[in-house]
Amino acid sequence: MTTVIIVIAVLIAVPLIYLATLDGSFKVRRSLEIAVDQKTVFDKIRDFRSWSDWSPWLMHEPDTTLEFSDTPDREGGWYSWDGSIVGAGKLTHEKFSGEEKIEQRIEFTRPFKSVSSVWWEFEPKGEGKTLVHWNMAGSMPFLFRFMAKKMPAYISKDYDTGLYMLRGELETDAEVPCISFDGPVELPEQTALTLHFEGHLEAMKKAMTEGFPRLGHYVDEQGLTATGCPFSIYHKVDLKTMHFDCDMAIPVAPETTSTELEVKRFSGGRYYKTTLRGSYEFLELAWYQAYAHLQMSKIKPLHKQASREMYENDPATVSHSNEIVTSIYIPIK
Repeated sequence: MTTVIIVIAVLIAVPLIYLATLDGSFKVRRSLEIAVDQKTVFDKIRDFRSWSDWSPWLMHEPDTTLEFSDTPDREGGWYSWDGSIVGAGKLTHEKFSGEEKIEQRIEFTRPFKSVSSVWWEFEPKGEGKTLVHWNMAGSMPFLFRFMAKKMPAYISKDYDTGLYMLRGELETDAEVPCISFDGPVELPEQTALTLHFEGHLEAMKKAMTEGFPRLGHYVDEQGLTATGCPFSIYHKVDLKTMHFDCDMAIPVAPETTSTELEVKRFSGGRYYKTTLRGSYEFLELAWYQAYAHLQMSKIKPLHKQASREMYENDPATVSHSNEIVTSIYIPIK
């Protein structure tokens, strides 16, 4: 019995000792220039009642319960949120320094408890433009210290999304990502003409710029009929190195044959659909938010199955990049 107790004690002690050696602190700073004057952007951010219009978290759960203090745009003002997906917490204005800086305190109560400092800095850039800096510093609870190194990357994606959405609220005609989470769908089996690509992100962008027109020209030259929207299907993705193994594809009839381009058949299945309305430049953020939504919703993606990116309309036919529609399909159980 004594031996068993010692083994159990060691098993408990080892991870605790490991956590004690980790630095649980983290810091994030993201910036974006917005073509409005300093006072306008300062007033927008200090009014918590406006946050639901551009919050990168509340878009995951628009019906989140929100409560506000009597003066949510003043020092000491606050708002709190309570949702089944986004968790619960409270954000409080601690100090305004003219129109140059806002200092805040953020308290998370669910899914875990923590307190961090948030601050905004507003730097006039002339010609009615303002460089907005969004900062956060804090530390993870003891048992979550192992997550500290990853926190800046996660928060940075949220901050970037929020800053672009904020710019869309303030700046006329700005490019802005509009991301919606549509839920589980069934995709049918598809036959498609394809061009394969394997390489890094920038090379992939160039390959797609050349590849999809080539696929389209081939369909026209051969008198074929596209049976759906063009799409990319990602077989393997290494986010650390940004290395991609994928196919560019145009769906065609199952009986289609080709001597020049490879015809492939892709199985259907159950997917979670996320829609981006906006420039392709926002696709990286949309993919991040799609996976974040699955994690918050406790939906497990099937990592061994390929994800898809479907291009619902032709950018050449829209009057603004905000009208471009792309659907993201992540396979799920």
